[in-house]
Amino acid sequence: MAKPPKPEPKKKPKLHNELAQQKYGSLAFAQAISQFRQKLSMPTARWQDIWGDAHNQAFMVAGAMKQDLLKDLRGAVDDAIARGMSLNQFQKQFTAIASKHGWDHTGQAPWRARVIYDTNMRQSYNAGREAQMLANQARRPYGLYRHGDSLNPREQHLKWHDLVLPLDDPWWQTHSPSNGYGCKCKKYSLSEADLKRRGLKISGSPSIEYRDYIDKATGEVIPVPKGIDPGFEYKPTAIGQLKGSASQAKATTKPKAKQKTPHQSDAIGSSLSEPRFIDSVFSTTKGVEAKGLSNLLEQLPQEQQGLLKGFIDAKQTKTLFLKQTELGKGKRANGIKEDVAAYLNLDTHKARHRYYTSRATRTNGFTAKSWEHVVVKTSAKTQFKKVDMAKVTQAAEEVVITARTNKGGDRFLPKGAAAEAMQRHWSVSHRVNQLAGEGGRVLTTWAHEIGHQIHFWGGEIELARFGYVSRYGMTNNYEVFAEWFAAWLLAPDEVARFNPSLAKAIVDTVKRATQSAAKGA
Repeated sequence: MAKPPKPEPKKKPKLHNELAQQKYGSLAFAQAISQFRQKLSMPTARWQDIWGDAHNQAFMVAGAMKQDLLKDLRGAVDDAIARGMSLNQFQKQFTAIASKHGWDHTGQAPWRARVIYDTNMRQSYNAGREAQMLANQARRPYGLYRHGDSLNPREQHLKWHDLVLPLDDPWWQTHSPSNGYGCKCKKYSLSEADLKRRGLKISGSPSIEYRDYIDKATGEVIPVPKGIDPGFEYKPTAIGQLKGSASQAKATTKPKAKQKTPHQSDAIGSSLSEPRFIDSVFSTTKGVEAKGLSNLLEQLPQEQQGLLKGFIDAKQTKTLFLKQTELGKGKRANGIKEDVAAYLNLDTHKARHRYYTSRATRTNGFTAKSWEHVVVKTSAKTQFKKVDMAKVTQAAEEVVITARTNKGGDRFLPKGAAAEAMQRHWSVSHRVNQLAGEGGRVLTTWAHEIGHQIHFWGGEIELARFGYVSRYGMTNNYEVFAEWFAAWLLAPDEVARFNPSLAKAIVDTVKRATQSAAKGA
């Protein structure tokens, strides 16, 4: 955890409308990604061709009949789910794909792209959450329905707000969110203690009234629960939790004779791009997302990329990118606790303490040995796409060179500091911020905090015997390693020039951390 020499000036928080994008744009987690990638691609002429829980097993876009068109659309949706692509980015990609294939789709492009984006993002997210709730059902056996504050709320959904039922109640089979296009309702799991703390009681299972939906193309009459959009009367569920195979999925309408039946060869594996560096982040800042972070890390030297990705993949260390106002005790911090709990797969009460600090104005990031995530502070203006990695590397190199040659240094000198310390920069992230801006600082702080997790998993090796790279890196054994790790990740050649044995010790620690079964071992 590194602090800048001077406290950051307080900025008046701006009202924003990012939560919908934050929750379903940059909030990615393993279960949601897995649920989507296990689906089979199925060309369809109409949205009615795939019905109900068959959506858990098949990916479709109404009117996308050609495999290459469906493949490109699926790749764009996968990017949105796994890498945090924003709606605006998806709309641009959708337009480019439609133009490339000469696809004459129904509806205006921005509207059609939004429907595809929202529906797939929400249902993949919800299926991932269902997987988490199933895994923790013994400890948290109740489900809570929460209305999602849509601009145009559905009357029935408002009536279900704060409804509490056992997770195995049959009502959830048809009423688990999302329950329609644009529906923002959500479902949370609760323990007995949660019920008492919230003052909630278990409800009686509501009776389900049905209405008839008539497929105008086939004349088929399909009963649909009142308050549920046709086709949404199913529980989003991961394929591994379903009975039977995709070929046994029930649909209320039959595919046309010329329509290809899905097989394993249609699966997403053949249509994905290269493996992504970072699949999962939670971010409340529009310009800070998994895709942007991945793009920056993919510019690192190959050895650093390989070792870092090996650790991230092995330990699934998660990241919270949060604004200063969300790190304290205020309304904004409380407003995200349920979504953070969902991302970290923790009880809401515990999750609330996993991103709190009393030093929000002075800290850039923090983590703990008992955590499996890191917290990094951002600002509303932070944008990864504006980061110049050449300047980030230059800044990191300057920090190491200064430490090696004892020349130059930071003008912010602590009173009474030793001569050796006075020659060094305050921290790697501070110098990066000076040369590469806020986005570079966020990247470097992330590297520093990930360095702490690697240090915990790698046996907490001591690097002070090799010297110090920054003044903040002289604080204690933990900060020594984290500062050297950030420097090694961004400027490995200079770290090797400083001391080849130091560079080797960092590499060995990353490898040991990747293979370790416990922290501090």
